[in-house]
Parts: sequence; C-alpha cells; structure tokens
Amino acid sequence: MKGIVRTVAQLDSAAPVLVQQLACTEPDCPPVETVIAILGPPRRTWKFPKPTIDVAVAELRAALVAYPDGDHHDHRDHRD
Repeated sequence: MKGIVRTVAQLDSAAPVLVQQLACTEPDCPPVETVIAILGPPRRTWKFPKPTIDVAVAELRAALVAYPDGDHHDHRDHRD
C-alpha cells in the first residue's frame, strides 16, 4: 500500500508514508478505520471506514487522485 501511495503521489521511495488500522470508539464511527498519511511536508491524510485489508487498490488510487491534498471528508456516515 505504501508503494501505491508513493507512486500515485509521485514521492521519492524514502518519503515517509504511514498506513494504520485504528479502532474507533466514538459515536457513529465505524469500529475500524484505515488511515493513510504522507508525513510531508506537507502532511496529507486519507481515511477509509474499513479494515486495511478491505481497502481496494483502485479505491486508494481514486482517493489520492480525487483529493491530492488529503481527504478532509468525514467518512463516519459512509460505512461499507
């Protein structure tokens, strides 16, 4: 997944990219979300309301292309 992020965002192979699957305990939040971040500069973040294994390559590419500066949308109401 990090390689896809680096390729689509045209980053150097050493650019810091973070992929984390996090549990969410806030109201109306999916039980697990995947956070993908380019640690910058500038720092950019995309969130997917599902486990990392369920984030499709096409979905990741589409998010990076549609929101190159990071995804600032709240996905809590868009459960799959």
